[in-house]
Amino acid sequence: MKRFPPRRILVAADLSAPSLSALDAAKALALRWGASLEIVHVQHPPVLAAWVGIDAMPVSVPPATQEPRRKVEERLRRAAAGFPADRLKLRTVHGWPPAALAELARPDRADLMVLGTHGYAGLDRLLTGSVAEVVLRRAHIPVLVVPQRKSVSGSARVLAPWNGRPYATRALRWARELARSLGSTLDVLHVKEYGMPSEKQAPPLRRRLEAVLGAGSDWTLLKRLGDARWCIVEEANSGRYELVVLSAHRRAFAADFVLGSTVERLLRHGTVPVLAVPSGRSRPRLVRRAASRAGAQLY
Repeated sequence: MKRFPPRRILVAADLSAPSLSALDAAKALALRWGASLEIVHVQHPPVLAAWVGIDAMPVSVPPATQEPRRKVEERLRRAAAGFPADRLKLRTVHGWPPAALAELARPDRADLMVLGTHGYAGLDRLLTGSVAEVVLRRAHIPVLVVPQRKSVSGSARVLAPWNGRPYATRALRWARELARSLGSTLDVLHVKEYGMPSEKQAPPLRRRLEAVLGAGSDWTLLKRLGDARWCIVEEANSGRYELVVLSAHRRAFAADFVLGSTVERLLRHGTVPVLAVPSGRSRPRLVRRAASRAGAQLY
């Protein structure tokens, strides 16, 4: 697991309402943890339309930033007012936002990335997903996605879905540390899928959780029966939580393309901030090369 708490937090901001919510959350966490904060603004050229694959560009492209770089950076500095200047960095990069941000979501650049939910609607989203979804598919560090008018505060109740597998346990450890640092209560959600054989698994399940979380009273186990993806979304939207932590685990390409991963479904239908922890599983080298080559050909 990467060092906790994060010492270097990177937030993408473009002056839109969702990105300013993300900036507020990143600023609050950086102040709490004594971390440095880097604000990145991505400027992109005025491309009208393109299609280069699931991990690259959407069919429709938002207009290029019209404000001069200096004015944008001035406004972003005002939005970050109150943060220690010696731990604050602001820079502008050029390129297509999903590709540029995915390139920054690496352990040598930051420990945590924070994004607003810059989603697309209709056919665009069906084909390519939002900027946040593309970054999550390719990130090698945890990514916190913050909806508009939301933040992450102390004493928040944290939900952590867990199916017992190594990638979910990796995310659960992050959830434990995050909840403790926020002084929060952690609820661990275990969903038994329909059709799975019936087992008297409550005692061994709890013992497995205690091996990860300890036997303290700062976490509780919730058990549900049904489709895991929808149970997670339903519980996240119950109004009891201010943050969900789960693994950005990749399933088979075809299954993800048709159904979407659990974290992507939560981003589309959830109403609370989501922290996605990479599972450590990467795409096949051939797929990575093809996606990288396609993105490079754009500029």
